[in-house]
Amino acid sequence: MSNTITDLEPLLQPQERLDRLIAATFRRFGPRIVDLSYANPYEGPSAEVLAVLRRVAAERSGLSLQYTPYGGRTSTRCAVATRLIREYSLPFHYRDVVMTTGAMSALNVAFRALFGPGDEVIVPTPAWHDYPLYLRNLQIPVRFVPLAADKHFDINAVAAAIGPRTRGLLFSQPCCPTGVLYTQDEITELSRVLTSAERRFRTSIHVVSDEVHRHMIWSGQPFYSPLRSYPRTLSIYSFGKALALQGQRIGYVAVSPRMPDLEAVRERIERCVRVMGFGAPTSLMQQVICDLVDYQPPLEALAAMQRSVRQNLQSCGYEVCDGHAGFYVYVKSPIQDDFRLCELLAARGVLVVPSTLFHDPGYIRLSLTARHKSITAALPVFDQVLRDLREEPREQPACMSLC
Repeated sequence: MSNTITDLEPLLQPQERLDRLIAATFRRFGPRIVDLSYANPYEGPSAEVLAVLRRVAAERSGLSLQYTPYGGRTSTRCAVATRLIREYSLPFHYRDVVMTTGAMSALNVAFRALFGPGDEVIVPTPAWHDYPLYLRNLQIPVRFVPLAADKHFDINAVAAAIGPRTRGLLFSQPCCPTGVLYTQDEITELSRVLTSAERRFRTSIHVVSDEVHRHMIWSGQPFYSPLRSYPRTLSIYSFGKALALQGQRIGYVAVSPRMPDLEAVRERIERCVRVMGFGAPTSLMQQVICDLVDYQPPLEALAAMQRSVRQNLQSCGYEVCDGHAGFYVYVKSPIQDDFRLCELLAARGVLVVPSTLFHDPGYIRLSLTARHKSITAALPVFDQVLRDLREEPREQPACMSLC
């Protein structure tokens, strides 16, 4: 029997509660609000990205804006495959790439293609909030495995969680919400554990690596994909983060060219785009990607903001997770109820996301996508809220101003 919305209620409620808080805060503060909740860059796309959008939108000749094949326009798939060859030194074919309407669609396509009811998927937590929502909607059981205290993999815990029903391991690299970038050694050890489990249980285990932040590594640390270590890997990608076009919904599923039964897997993925009925991206955005597939977002300002905000929060007395990528700053809540901390900040006009959404209560996530002056204005609020929460206030170092 298929799931109903009522069955999924526990997974739907946390974000809906947050959305109500956001709406109420906007009504109260209007333009004075500091929105550090969702990753919507307030500065918008770069001039280069906007120029490509305008040019492609102006082209109306022939079939340029008409239907494209399931799996995507061949020229776009070729462009992405060529980029992946350069990034991973693997022999990608264009059919190893299936274009989708962003990462959310790509995840659903991958889950439908790889897993079925009764198959179990391991999800290390904290994790992007809707992974279990999508899986459970497809009647695919989820096994949460907490990350280590530093928010890196607990390899032993993952190994212990694998059983005869395990068919997948799902995580984001770099991690959303923490910004942690998993190392080559971690990924290689995970691959060894999975390979050993496949032999022990005589089964197949696929890795779904959500890599939507891989071009947003502001620290300069190297990126390492499971594609390089584990043949049964699918990479999920959205261009929204790097291009600051998140509402335009363009991404893909990339199948490792070393995947066992490669032809069958990529055919199932193409078919799932059709079966879903809403997975195919627009022709316009596929053309845009042909011109922007090699676009490198400027990260200097993000890097400066990340380092400064982290230093400020630590000076105020917060414990900050050591991240290296993306817009996010993951901060331990000084009180157990992370939603309550979000409400206290919202009462002063600052919006953040409680980590309950990410299946890891006790933290908050900041998204550094507001304007520079707004983020600067928010820092004293964090300091004041922390002071107010202390039973016996003590003098703490004041938050420093941003550089």
